Amino acid sequence: MKKFKFLVKYGLLKRIKRRAFLISNIVIFLLLTVIINIPAIIGTIGTGDALTSVHVSVYNNTSAATLTSDLSERLNEGLTENFYIVATANEPFDEHAFWNDDDQDIVLTIDSMDTIDIYSKYPDYNQYLANQMELLLIDYQISGYQAPTFIPHYSPDYEDPEQSALVSSITSLLVLPLFILITMATQFIGVDIIEEKSTKAIETIIASVPAKTHFLSKITAAMSFVLIQSGLILLYSFIATLLFGSEGISATPEFGNTGNLLAYIGQMLPNWQLLLVFSLAFMIVGTLFYLTFSAMFASMAVTQEDYQQFQTPVMMTLLVGFYIAIFSGIAGGQTILKIASFIPLFTPIVAPVAYASGALSTGEALIALLVITVCFVGSLYLVSPVYRVAILNYDQTKFGKRVKGYFNKAFHKNNHKA
Repeated sequence: MKKFKFLVKYGLLKRIKRRAFLISNIVIFLLLTVIINIPAIIGTIGTGDALTSVHVSVYNNTSAATLTSDLSERLNEGLTENFYIVATANEPFDEHAFWNDDDQDIVLTIDSMDTIDIYSKYPDYNQYLANQMELLLIDYQISGYQAPTFIPHYSPDYEDPEQSALVSSITSLLVLPLFILITMATQFIGVDIIEEKSTKAIETIIASVPAKTHFLSKITAAMSFVLIQSGLILLYSFIATLLFGSEGISATPEFGNTGNLLAYIGQMLPNWQLLLVFSLAFMIVGTLFYLTFSAMFASMAVTQEDYQQFQTPVMMTLLVGFYIAIFSGIAGGQTILKIASFIPLFTPIVAPVAYASGALSTGEALIALLVITVCFVGSLYLVSPVYRVAILNYDQTKFGKRVKGYFNKAFHKNNHKA
């Protein structure tokens, strides 16, 4: 056990102390900062072309006779020309006709001072209109005044650009860290094993500890690295939420507020805590599953170039899972997400996204987690004998022949012993 702990500690510290660890964490922090604050960035940059004027029609059904002129004066205060063309509309409001009328941009229907409906073809102006309308009503000094409720209405074919960015960002927020962590872990274990084989240090190590102990120590060290990196990512996410505001994930964005991505997620996904738990569980078990095969391929390789060729199947599988998670959610491919969640090779990356999008229920997510866990345990029993045969072997035959040869030797010996 002491030798196992030493191998784990040595492998972990060697990776953390490298400059690459620092650089990669800086990149991850910058990526998370951009992704989490996409709504605020969009709000800062703005969208759409500037208008020469905004035509606002007011359906005033209250006793405030000067409301329309007062609103026009307040909206255009300080401007050399009237940017907001505010006019009173007397005929009954026809919502269908409004969306097809090019002469009207925004309609305010005011039946009482308590509730105001905003029909807008340019939602970016809604918040300003609501603020100015509220200030105007305060100036009226209405007895028993209460802040009005503003109800926004959008065109039937309206697609909120922030909402589209949000869906894409949520997917990226879940998939990108998972993909980076698993990729880093597979590189970690591969480089570590190849270094020991290329320097022949592996012969001294295996003379002191069984190959199985060496195999498990490499997986444990790599998994410990992933857990440390995951903790850092959670810390970076918390810091990123403070850059554009301190509301955090528990905040509820107000109408027109850009906020940060985690605040939107907290509103859109009331079960975000459970989603975080599932994401961490899939990441841990999935990473262990991939590490098992990465260690096997590394034991078969002799040089770094050799390992890059051997790990191609692992990387291709990760990329396929990454693209399924990214594009299926955006394209509405819920069925593809659900099916891929139960395929162990894709489960670690796809299942969290499927659960977040509603393609998987909580029960189905538990089943998917059980499936990948069983596959991981089975892979340990499958790979361990092969690792024992390959780790001290320096064969440089072709990829397919080498894999077949090591499997034959591993299981032929086991059968012979039985």
